[in-house]
Amino acid sequence: MKEPHSKIIPNRKNRKVVEFEKELISGMKILIVDDTPANLEILGHILQRSGLEVSIAPTGEKALELVNLNKPDLILLDVRMPDIDGYEVCRRLKADVNTKDIPVIFITVMAGTEDLVRGYNVGGIDYIVKPFHEEEVVCRITTQLKLKKAQDAVIQREKFYRVIVERVPDLIFQLDPDRKIIFANPAFRLLGYDPDQLVGRPVGELIESDNKENLLEDLATRHVGPLAITDLEVKLKISDEVSEVVEMSTQTIFVDSVGLWNVPDEDVFKNNVDKKFLGTLCVGKKAV
Repeated sequence: MKEPHSKIIPNRKNRKVVEFEKELISGMKILIVDDTPANLEILGHILQRSGLEVSIAPTGEKALELVNLNKPDLILLDVRMPDIDGYEVCRRLKADVNTKDIPVIFITVMAGTEDLVRGYNVGGIDYIVKPFHEEEVVCRITTQLKLKKAQDAVIQREKFYRVIVERVPDLIFQLDPDRKIIFANPAFRLLGYDPDQLVGRPVGELIESDNKENLLEDLATRHVGPLAITDLEVKLKISDEVSEVVEMSTQTIFVDSVGLWNVPDEDVFKNNVDKKFLGTLCVGKKAV
C-alpha cells in the first residue's frame, strides 16, 4: 500500500530558508522521482527556490527514460512505486556506464536499518525521510551537489592535463624512488619506444653517459622549488628501428626535474615533518 503524501515540517525556531551557498549549486539539475503528485510539488517548490533546475518523473520507467534524455546532477528517488521500485531503478542506473556516477538520494517513510543498508547496497548515497523537513532536504541535497561539482571539476582538470601531456612534443616521464619509470608520455614514440613498455624499466637503461651515476643523481632528484634541477643535459638512446631511419643513436634533451613528496613543498625541508619521497617528475625538451 502506498504511503500517504508527505508535507513540509518547517523549523519552528527559524522559518527562513537555510543559508546553503546557493551560488555554488544554482542551475544544477535535479530529477525527482515519485508517483505522488503532492510530493513532487513540495520537493519541486523547495528546490526551485534554491535556484535548481527541476524535472519530475511519476514512475521508475519514466525516470530511466528522462535520465537518458537530460542527464541530471542528482536524483531524488522514492522507494515505493507501482511499476519498478526505487531500489531497482537505482540498480539499473548504477549498472549503466552513462549514469553510474549520478548521485541518488532515496526518499522514503522507511528508515529501518535493513532499508538503509539495502539502499546503500544498490548505490544510494543518502536518505531523506518523510515527512520532509525543509532544512534537512536543502542541506542534504546541497552537500551532495557540492561534492558532485567538486568531482566534476577534478575530472575536467584531469582531462585537460591529460590532453596536454599526451600531445606536447616534450618528453614527460615520472620515476619511482628506485629510478624506475612509472609513466611516460606518447612523445617517447618518436624515439622508438612504446610508453607502456617503458613502465617498470630503470631510466638508466635509456641513458648514454660516461658518468651515468652522477647524472642519475641529478635526474632523479629529490629536491623541490628553487633546488629542483633545470636544463640537465641528458643523452637518451634511440631504439634500433628509429636509429636506422634518422641515422642517430642518441637524442640530446634538456631536462627539468622536481621531487615529488606527500607533503607541500614548504614542508619538505622541515626536520619535524613526517614525509615520504614518492619519486621524480621529469620534463625533457629536445636540443635545437
